[in-house]
Amino acid sequence: MSNFFQKAHEFTARWEGGLTDHPSDPGGLTNHGVSLRWVQDLARQAREDCLRQARSCDGCNAMQTSKCGYYSLDMDMDGDVDADDIRACTKAQAATLFKKHFWDKLACGGLPLPLAAALYDGAVNMGPARAVRQMQRAMNTVGESELDRYVPIAEDGIMGPRTAQLAEALEQSGQQWYAARQMLRLRDAFYRDLAARRPSMQVFLNGWRNRVKALGQYLAELEREEN
Repeated sequence: MSNFFQKAHEFTARWEGGLTDHPSDPGGLTNHGVSLRWVQDLARQAREDCLRQARSCDGCNAMQTSKCGYYSLDMDMDGDVDADDIRACTKAQAATLFKKHFWDKLACGGLPLPLAAALYDGAVNMGPARAVRQMQRAMNTVGESELDRYVPIAEDGIMGPRTAQLAEALEQSGQQWYAARQMLRLRDAFYRDLAARRPSMQVFLNGWRNRVKALGQYLAELEREEN
């Protein structure tokens, strides 16, 4: 695991606690941030990928290896993916899943540290597309006001080359920390709006906002270390 991932995950792991099953949480049973709904969605996608490639488990060389997307989700190794796998999930397994499906998938390792840490934690907590859109919007805002040469990027939730180029331009101008703080403002606003639109989510609002505040403090610590 890269040093940047370790720094980012150190914060996220603090906020993704043990086993919970809150009735208002659409993810259902959750352990170390790994929810039943999420792993079952991943398991279904893994099965569908095999079907598209005309592969079956019978005689598959990847079965029960790290190359098998389904096998990595069968954490109690009983042949299926269900609530027992969530109960069996360890902190290390959660970190491995998050790195694969959030950090690596979003190419966070190619971003400046503050943007990578804010994007990663947002992706774990809100979903990757929304977290990327918030980063793109924040970078557009900072780029327009702070960069001499700036071309706006699409706020489409997709980590493409233009998004990576703008992140690099912000880092070169020393604006990466400012952009990360803008991301957190957008994230806080999203949570407040979500709780207003969906009263069942109100129970989570203080925790969400405390997490955003704590992430801002953590990024400030990292910035001081860097300087």
